[in-house]
Amino acid sequence: MKRINWLLTLSSLNLILISVERFSPTTQVLLQPSSFLRLHEVVQMVFLILFSVLIPCFVLYTITSELRTLEGAWAKSLVITFVIGLYLYTTGNGVHEVASFLFNQYCPPTDFTAESCRSMFFDDYYFGNAVYFVGAFLFTAALILLEQDRPTEVATRSAYVVLTINALVYSLAIIAYVGFDRVVVGLVYSVFTTIFIVGVILWARRKLLTTPFTLYSVIAYLVGTLTGLVIRAVR
Repeated sequence: MKRINWLLTLSSLNLILISVERFSPTTQVLLQPSSFLRLHEVVQMVFLILFSVLIPCFVLYTITSELRTLEGAWAKSLVITFVIGLYLYTTGNGVHEVASFLFNQYCPPTDFTAESCRSMFFDDYYFGNAVYFVGAFLFTAALILLEQDRPTEVATRSAYVVLTINALVYSLAIIAYVGFDRVVVGLVYSVFTTIFIVGVILWARRKLLTTPFTLYSVIAYLVGTLTGLVIRAVR
């Protein structure tokens, strides 16, 4: 449980860094030659998103007792799903970051008519985000199903205070996608993932105190999705 809490805390810190960096001076630094990207996109793709991929790998390592519970076709198929999810997650993020830079740098934010701008907008808000969220769902679902298949954690309730705090930090990102995003791709992802997690919990009937990553996920997605829906409804 201690290792899971450390990993989820690192994930929260990385999420905060991703958010803070978007308002940093790196967004004003154009890289040469030909102003191909801002320093911001490079920092996001090469460093911060890399951390958001490595952390789930260590979560996988932890919830499977250092890979010892990965036996049988079901577990192996979930590991493949996990890898596919990470690939799509990073690919979608790359498409989103590059298209976002090109669109915001060279196109008006509204009433754009050039085909190139429409293409960049679609890649940024729809294609890139859709691939990103499909990947996020796949690796998250794989982790939850692996943990539900063979729970390995036994801990005191006090250890879950840290877990809950980290879940609430992650819920802020979900609130941003559901409540404030320009398009509804993030909303669809969050609602679908929330329904999936709740469904798995009801189907598996495991004690949540023995499945910390599942507990973390259900808190984050329930709080984030429901709060985001309320915000979107009253805006």
